[in-house]
Amino acid sequence: MVTSRIGEWLAVTWQSLASTGGLLLEFAGIGPDVDPHTKVTFRAIADAVVPETPGLAGEIGPEHVPGGLAVELDEFAVTYVDDGFQLGLPHLGPQGNIPIADPIAHLLDSAALTLLERGDNERDPDVDRALSLLGPDDPSPTVVEDVVGPFAKLSRRDRLRAIAIVDEFDVEFSPTDDDLLELDAGLVGQLVIGFMEMIYYSEWQGYDEFTQPPSRRVHPNDRSAVQSWRQTGFPGFANGYAALRGYVGTAESPLGDGDTWATVDETAGVRIVRESGAFRENDYDTSDYGEPFPVESG
Repeated sequence: MVTSRIGEWLAVTWQSLASTGGLLLEFAGIGPDVDPHTKVTFRAIADAVVPETPGLAGEIGPEHVPGGLAVELDEFAVTYVDDGFQLGLPHLGPQGNIPIADPIAHLLDSAALTLLERGDNERDPDVDRALSLLGPDDPSPTVVEDVVGPFAKLSRRDRLRAIAIVDEFDVEFSPTDDDLLELDAGLVGQLVIGFMEMIYYSEWQGYDEFTQPPSRRVHPNDRSAVQSWRQTGFPGFANGYAALRGYVGTAESPLGDGDTWATVDETAGVRIVRESGAFRENDYDTSDYGEPFPVESG
């Protein structure tokens, strides 16, 4: 058992090195955009976070069966995490996006091995679980079987347990004598669980091309175009939900000006007005102000 675990750790390390090489080739415009290992790992994440639920068909309807994989939630997540984080350097500014999908996939493999070492898994890992996640456009099972990591081999519940372990990983290092950088991987769990849940129930699936700038995207705002809207009965978004409804003002305050919005309680001391008003210098008397935490002398 110990020898097997060592072999798995070595395999994960080798995959990480190979992925780094693939990342460099990707920067050079050579090779696939998404590493097969990363692809199957993110499919495993989507399958665990928003799973297919056949048991709901008879209970509340067949539209509630499909999960995240049915709408390629995994592909959207890879695109988001690879394009959503930017590298900036002091005095040089932004230096481009940081593709972090590959590192996240390898981090989850490390968490999976930690779960197995502790014996906290409910079921044994099985490569067939990973292969069952593949879609028609994914790499062949033969290719995936050679690169699949331990995370994708876990059961759904064990994958969620492995993601929880990631919160325990932290790193401290000092690039110079005067610096101490502390990093933890807790945000990874929030990213792969919280983000996938949030985006699944948003409107993203209905856009014709989500990677376009917002001004160029087209959305039908139709429940039939978004799987999660069909499942929840959400009617679609409407203009004005977040519309500004005026400014708060009182008779003694210069803030809030212009015509007053009609309110239910016309006798209220607070007015809701249509214009912001203006702040006047020395409008408030602060002569009796005292510091709550005065600095001690000496």
